[in-house]
Amino acid sequence: MEVLLLQFQKQLVGNMNTHHNIHLIKTKTDLKVTYRDGRFLQIKKLRGTLNAEMIKYIGYVIPPEEKDLDAFIQANKAKVIYTSEKKAPVTLYSQFNTTWFAFFRKQNNNIPPKFTAADGNALKQIISYLKEINGGNETAALANWNLLLNSWDSLSDFHQAQTDLKYINSKLNVIIREIIRKNGNNTSGDNSSVSI
Repeated sequence: MEVLLLQFQKQLVGNMNTHHNIHLIKTKTDLKVTYRDGRFLQIKKLRGTLNAEMIKYIGYVIPPEEKDLDAFIQANKAKVIYTSEKKAPVTLYSQFNTTWFAFFRKQNNNIPPKFTAADGNALKQIISYLKEINGGNETAALANWNLLLNSWDSLSDFHQAQTDLKYINSKLNVIIREIIRKNGNNTSGDNSSVSI
């Protein structure tokens, strides 16, 4: 079972999908092409006609590897319009969540957590509090979150066993105090930012 979990995690972490829209001017056909880790994965017809004759020549407009896309764009300027789907910027919430998921797996034999709406709300409250004690500085708040999770082993055995976000949120003050106490009051900052 552990092998299956590791393979599943590699799929989640290792597979990076990118999408490109292709408009065939003459036939007014719109396609969506997906690449995984730089290699062609799939094509999807969004609008227009895509018949057997067109499929025979699809290799002239869709490269098998994403790195060759620029060359295809230049070669097909008059016939095809290529646009890349922009990836949404990573939010602070997403960064906190990704950090906690990795922490949880590390603490729980690579088993992914069950994540509920209550966990999402707890995480939002943790983010809000860490931003507040860091004067609104999101970078410092994320650094403190990483430091808190990386210092988890310095907590008492009871707290170490409690890796659930709802628990962390409810005991955040206690956890921070314990980390500070165990690390010799090693804190820094001024009124606008605090570093645990």
